Amino acid sequence: MRLRKLLKNKYIIVGFGVFLASCGQNDFNYGKVHNIMEGTPVNLDGEYVTLTPQLVDCGVEYDLWEAPFDTGSREHKVARLKQAGRDLKFGDDVSIGDMGRPYVQIRGEFNLNALDITSDKDGPEPNTRLVTAKVGVTINHRCFPEPLLLEGVRHGNFVQDQWPVFLFRFNNGWTMDRIVH
Repeated sequence: MRLRKLLKNKYIIVGFGVFLASCGQNDFNYGKVHNIMEGTPVNLDGEYVTLTPQLVDCGVEYDLWEAPFDTGSREHKVARLKQAGRDLKFGDDVSIGDMGRPYVQIRGEFNLNALDITSDKDGPEPNTRLVTAKVGVTINHRCFPEPLLLEGVRHGNFVQDQWPVFLFRFNNGWTMDRIVH
């Protein structure tokens, strides 16, 4: 009888230890990444989001920026940012034609939408993970009913065919540390 009770307690202790281990840094998964990214606004400073030609036109219609004009280069146009665009936390003029899609810089706190998490791997330091994700940035304006896609960085330059990489850090729980450039 005593042996059964001791074995039962041993199993309880082992089970509790397994439960506690699952609540630590080993519980990192795509669902947790999704919840962390969407859980609180994130400060983005000098990141770029892509637009469509229709969104550029809508921004002109609602006085977020001026109509695009030629910069002297046949391929490149610029739409000068207006105060209404700055109020939405756009940080610079809209650039059109020098990349596949129009794009604009953003600065400030934004809600993110984790649209697709494509990979995660060990980070550069202990207790860190690097996550590549297709992420949308929410802009509260009728021109932007869908989140705008955040551009990634390759070799130090923003590119539209690569998703951003985020550094997550474990310190008594997982948090998103920053975007890696």
